[in-house]
Amino acid sequence: MSGNGNEDENPDKPDTTGPSISLQTSSTENTITVVVTATDKSGLAESETYTYFIDNVQQGVTTTENTKEYTGLQPSTEYTIKVMVKDKLGNAAEKEEKVSTTEPEIPDMGDAKPTEGQDGPKFENTTTIQDDSGNSVVIPGGFHLDAESGTKVEEGIVIEDDKGNQFVWIPTGTYNVTDAVDNDGTKDGKLTNNLARRTFTSSGATEVTASNGDGVVQSYYYGEGDSRSVAYSQIAAFKASAESIANGGNGGFYIGRYEQGTGNVCKAGVVPYVEITRDTAKSQAEAMYGEESSVESELISSYAWDTALNFICQTNSAGYTLATTTSSSYGNIGTGSRKNTGVDTNDDYSKVHDLLGNCREWTTEYSSRTGGSSASPCVNRGGYHGFSSNYVAIRSYTDNEQFRCIHLFPCSIVRQVK
Repeated sequence: MSGNGNEDENPDKPDTTGPSISLQTSSTENTITVVVTATDKSGLAESETYTYFIDNVQQGVTTTENTKEYTGLQPSTEYTIKVMVKDKLGNAAEKEEKVSTTEPEIPDMGDAKPTEGQDGPKFENTTTIQDDSGNSVVIPGGFHLDAESGTKVEEGIVIEDDKGNQFVWIPTGTYNVTDAVDNDGTKDGKLTNNLARRTFTSSGATEVTASNGDGVVQSYYYGEGDSRSVAYSQIAAFKASAESIANGGNGGFYIGRYEQGTGNVCKAGVVPYVEITRDTAKSQAEAMYGEESSVESELISSYAWDTALNFICQTNSAGYTLATTTSSSYGNIGTGSRKNTGVDTNDDYSKVHDLLGNCREWTTEYSSRTGGSSASPCVNRGGYHGFSSNYVAIRSYTDNEQFRCIHLFPCSIVRQVK
């Protein structure tokens, strides 16, 4: 025998065996390259020699090229590469291997950091960077880090667009923190903030345990995955984008740094919207950025509200007191006087302003409550300057004509990343 695996003890017997194949593979973040070495007693076919597959899907036409590059792949993902080779007599053989793409190389903040009270440079394209604790943060194209931004997620990463609108990154999944913030008892330098609806108690946070996350809580309130929610057609895209990196998402989303102010802006020192219906608030939030933007803006959902609030409770010394306090020392609650956005310095947690108090906010949850002869399908959240019993985690039902302010999450969908 010659040792090529295709001959037997009778050299005159017809060749009915396919080629002997070996594969040499290499990969990057988004590509896999395979080089095929094949030998055969009868010789390889002179045309239509090699057929390439990935996860059992043929890639292109059968070719004479023994090298193939698979492109457009996802980072840190395992794929099954298969190659079929034919000899001159039409005998075929296959060889397959499992190959993984590499983890993405994520640059640190570097020159993107704000310095000496100055904004960082603008990102022309959507870019994932690492904060000073090694957390991934997605900066959308057209935005820059604000001069007041932290350099760690726990401090509040603030981005700003060319018009001065500002938003704060809310991490999802497990994220790195410093010893000063690592207060969950593990002392491993990590906290976990899963994307989820929650109820909050004075002693801590409790995640909703409904089977699909959208079930009823507090008797009347259903998540956006319920078909009666005004965000039913949007919530799946938001969750796919905002989920943890381990679950295939961007590992976070952005929340407006301030209550939305007149002129449809998210800036400090602006009169907040106070006479706007839920439906108008939703339409206006979605109109903040156009189709050519790297982001989409939406009225805040229960998933975004509760996940943002949980992050704030995790990263501030007052802890879960912030979720249920009605004390005006934590925000503009029950004072009887409405303030402009960002004016109340007490209500500034992880760089997010106006969440605990000032104005109640419209959300996209659904309420099954009926009051008298009319339905009350709309849901608002948050503390209120005119009523001392409201706190940031509270849910309230009402009809569409009651006037509320709005919060939004404008970077829920980062098109150039996911």
